[in-house]
Amino acid sequence: MPMTKEDNELLTRVDDGAPMGEMIRQHYWIPAVPSSKLVADGAPVRVRLLGANYVAFRTTDGSVGVLDELCPHRKTSLLMGRNENNGLRCIFHGWKLNAHGEVVEAPNHVGDQQQFCKHVRVNRYRVEDRGGIVWVWLGRGDTPPKFPELPFVSLPESQRSVTSQEVPTNWVQGVEASMDSSHVGVLHESTTQITAGSGNQRLHMTKALAPRLEFEDRPYGYRYAAIRPLSDDQVYVRLNNFVMPWYGIICAPDANGPSTVFFSTPVDDVTHRAWFVHFNPHRPLGMTVMSATPDVWAFPPLPPGGPEDNWGQNRDLMKRGHATGFPQHLGTEDFAMFLGQGPIADRTTEQLCSADGAVLRVRQALLKSVREFQAGRTPTLADSPELDYRQAVSVGGVLPAGSDWRDLSSAA
Repeated sequence: MPMTKEDNELLTRVDDGAPMGEMIRQHYWIPAVPSSKLVADGAPVRVRLLGANYVAFRTTDGSVGVLDELCPHRKTSLLMGRNENNGLRCIFHGWKLNAHGEVVEAPNHVGDQQQFCKHVRVNRYRVEDRGGIVWVWLGRGDTPPKFPELPFVSLPESQRSVTSQEVPTNWVQGVEASMDSSHVGVLHESTTQITAGSGNQRLHMTKALAPRLEFEDRPYGYRYAAIRPLSDDQVYVRLNNFVMPWYGIICAPDANGPSTVFFSTPVDDVTHRAWFVHFNPHRPLGMTVMSATPDVWAFPPLPPGGPEDNWGQNRDLMKRGHATGFPQHLGTEDFAMFLGQGPIADRTTEQLCSADGAVLRVRQALLKSVREFQAGRTPTLADSPELDYRQAVSVGGVLPAGSDWRDLSSAA
């Protein structure tokens, strides 16, 4: 059944006090910027989240701060500020804020400057620098939500890479794609062939395009098995996890290989930041397409064109056998699909099929949570006593037909 216009608005909107944006602000840590983007005493970075602008910076001693972009004094951008001596100094009048969001100097004030600074009203945000990402909690109160201890967070730097890209579409389009197993064998057919290598189990997805889906609710969201029949009385099973509100944890292409976490965080109603965390819990990641990128703030690349030329699709390459005409990266193929859906996808006229069960569950989890929030309750999936993000482990493998796919997870 298609979604109503009202539910589509509730699902997607995050700006200007929208319920979904306020629910996320209060009950979730938000990835803000890759850690490597911030250099001690280096240039601050603009971060836009939920329709508002912030500035992130690393101080002399290595601490990280996230502040409202505008100086509390005369409201000019702190992006132009001098990052020096463990604080960000506005170049307009010299007011200085530390990583905790406290005003520590107001040199143009006559009188007891220290006492004056204590009474300047500022928003202060909790920040964590973990797993190669700077995270921020934008909520109100003294007790932040449980931190998302996802499987990559505690790994050493050599075992993970973090990249991201700003995409001019709504965030939910990206979240849905991370849980859409049936698109992989079609949209990413050529990318899989190019990158998978001989014998890689991921190639099975290009041969069995209609997986059977089985689901299991979890305290953080759900996990599901995409089961694909093979020709010799075996099945290929990919067990993936959806972690509220936006994490898609995807199984490794083969045993002891690297896994990926895809997540799409809302910049504003019509923009999201797509994140790609590539990690290997077993050994150093080594050199990969993701870890080799020269710009962790703008990778994978966006499609090279606009709607007037099908977003830069290379039809000549398609004639030579490429499935999509977007050879740049798997992520570029996804971005082209999001752009083709429009700034905010219209879900009111969709005609869904059996393969869309995981996408529907994403929407159901988000809508259930925001409605609980509207009713004045903490969303169940944000505060279950059994909530343990470390349990969101995704695995894959070939099993005898008729086997229980849960055997894969017990062996992980």
